[in-house]
Amino acid sequence: MRSRVDNPHDRSSRSPGRCRICSANDREALIEDLARALWDSRRSGTLDDVPLDQAGSHWQRVFHEFATSAIDLLDPENG
Repeated sequence: MRSRVDNPHDRSSRSPGRCRICSANDREALIEDLARALWDSRRSGTLDDVPLDQAGSHWQRVFHEFATSAIDLLDPENG
């Protein structure tokens, strides 16, 4: 049996409705938002303290790949 931590879509004791991953109708926008949030969470006080769209192409690609992987992992449609 999976725990609630393992299954972010178990909303039995929380407010009804679907999570942002489940309800997104624009996957690319969701990936972009998550990539920016991931980048912003680690950039403060570093040499790369710029928004993701001003980061080098390598870092933009890496953080978009991180975001895509995270969404794929959490999306119940993917198993």
